[in-house]
Amino acid sequence: MGSSVSPVVPRCSAKSSRPHRIFSGSGRDPTGSAAPASPARPRRRRCGGGCRLAVQPFVPSGGLLGGSPDPNGRCPGAAAGRKGGRMRRVRRLAVLATVTAMSVGTVVLSAGSPAGAVPGSRASAAGKSADFNGDGYGDLAVSANGYAVVMYGTRTGLSGSRHQVLAGDPASAGAYSLMTGGDLDGDGYDDLVVGDHGSVPATSIVWGGPEGLSGRTPLSSFPGPMVVGDFDGDGENDLVASVDVGYGRSETRLFRGPFGRDGTNVSTSVVNTGVSPGSLAAGDVNGDHVSDLLSVGRHSGSADASLVLGSKNGFGPVKDFSTKVDSGSLADVDGDGYADVVLGAGLEGYQPKGVVGGSVVVRYGGAGGVSSTRKPVRIGQDTAGVPGTGEKYDRFGYDLDTGDVDGDGYADVAIGVMQESISGVSTTGAVTVLRGSSKGLTGTGAVSWHQNTAGVPGADEPYDMFGSQVSLIDMNGDGRSELATGTDHENGTEGNLWYFRSGSKGLTTNQVVSVGPRTVGLTAKYRYFARWLAG
Repeated sequence: MGSSVSPVVPRCSAKSSRPHRIFSGSGRDPTGSAAPASPARPRRRRCGGGCRLAVQPFVPSGGLLGGSPDPNGRCPGAAAGRKGGRMRRVRRLAVLATVTAMSVGTVVLSAGSPAGAVPGSRASAAGKSADFNGDGYGDLAVSANGYAVVMYGTRTGLSGSRHQVLAGDPASAGAYSLMTGGDLDGDGYDDLVVGDHGSVPATSIVWGGPEGLSGRTPLSSFPGPMVVGDFDGDGENDLVASVDVGYGRSETRLFRGPFGRDGTNVSTSVVNTGVSPGSLAAGDVNGDHVSDLLSVGRHSGSADASLVLGSKNGFGPVKDFSTKVDSGSLADVDGDGYADVVLGAGLEGYQPKGVVGGSVVVRYGGAGGVSSTRKPVRIGQDTAGVPGTGEKYDRFGYDLDTGDVDGDGYADVAIGVMQESISGVSTTGAVTVLRGSSKGLTGTGAVSWHQNTAGVPGADEPYDMFGSQVSLIDMNGDGRSELATGTDHENGTEGNLWYFRSGSKGLTTNQVVSVGPRTVGLTAKYRYFARWLAG
């Protein structure tokens, strides 16, 4: 192998705390051939603002995922996995104790960076996508019972030929059930934290690097959600996690970073959120460049949400929203420089006085946190401009994510409507996208898709639950977010993932990519593919 390469142009961005979300998963038995060896590639080092500079030639020991570098000399990531990024969710992997192997698969489909822009700024409307191999393209982690597949971004977006399987125990329904990502050791590569809420709870970090994810460092057991952000403003990413303290109780803890490769961190403290969280998100609501924490609780058919502001002096008092919610995110939908609280109130449809079918609620941010002068906005399927009609069990807002799909500087919102019934087909599911603007989030320009929409692979079938998971992620590095949506009920319990491209006018149904477990080399015994997404 020669060691000469063309210089890699640094892809820089300011620091960000895009929402990092947490999900649950399980496992499978991967197949696939080893990737070919790759040309020498320059090492990257971290420079100010999270950009990486080429400094010296490097020959990857494991080769590239699915082949050689793209025309820009960017590496898609290699077989060995190391730390993890965020799971856009989400945000933003640690492999469970049940992990037995890591392998690379190469297939042909039909058809982030360590720290992003300052949270809450219009420049960061697209959010930060997890970037495990530091090539400037967002990466997506897809999990199910006992395994996860990392889809590496490329110049053309999601490509099944650039993927990595993190294998575990297919019988372990809790494995890979919780995922988040971010740069936990400060090396400039996002890492992936993975949790297992099965019979033997476990949490680990899989470390990011120039060849993709590799290695595994066990942590304490976090059977609940996790999220990465800089919650104390020291310039280092921290991890917030819900921790089991026994007798059916949990508490939220802040693990201050950076983390060492042995799993140690600077310090640990308890965070009062007032909620037993089912999911967590991070963003900058008051514009102080410190991550704030959104907690969404799930319990007994009702849920509450709360916000606590981060600062250099610790977390502030709890702001309780007391809204029946399924999901949440923090993003700047009106471009004023403050992240807004976006809540998916899918459970509202079950409440006597709630919005029929569910809604999305926006509480606008400001210098003091949530604005006391601007009224919350509530948008449902009966709002002007929004496709569809609200029906009791639609669950509009069951899942949501935020990003800038058209590059206009305003965060948009993708919404899962997993129980939507269409043309007599019960619970087939849909995805709706609402647009941000200088006026905030409105129904103007909203779009909705399902499997009978022209250009979308598949067909509406009962109980598909299309839209169960949604993720807005920039996988081609153009500054606009694309849409990944998944359901684990496609073809029974096999599951499937769809990837929608974006352009100057937003998302499009042109060249939608469909990925199932067989597409990435997984055998039929592996079920519930795309049950959880993180990127």
